[in-house]
Amino acid sequence: MHLLTEDLLGMTQVPPVLQKRVNVSTVWRWANRGIKGIKLETIKLGGKTLTSQQALTRFIEKTTSI
Repeated sequence: MHLLTEDLLGMTQVPPVLQKRVNVSTVWRWANRGIKGIKLETIKLGGKTLTSQQALTRFIEKTTSI
């Protein structure tokens, strides 16, 4: 599970993918603080912070099974 081999998303692209009313600041919080110790996986590439569709799916699966 390496982000570079997955479908990358910019942090501002996450809310539309979720099709929910999630603010981009919430996405940043998931990456920096996480939920109950589980953080959204990110990488920095070219000065931008990116995640992936697959990392988002893993994050949701892990946080909903708590």
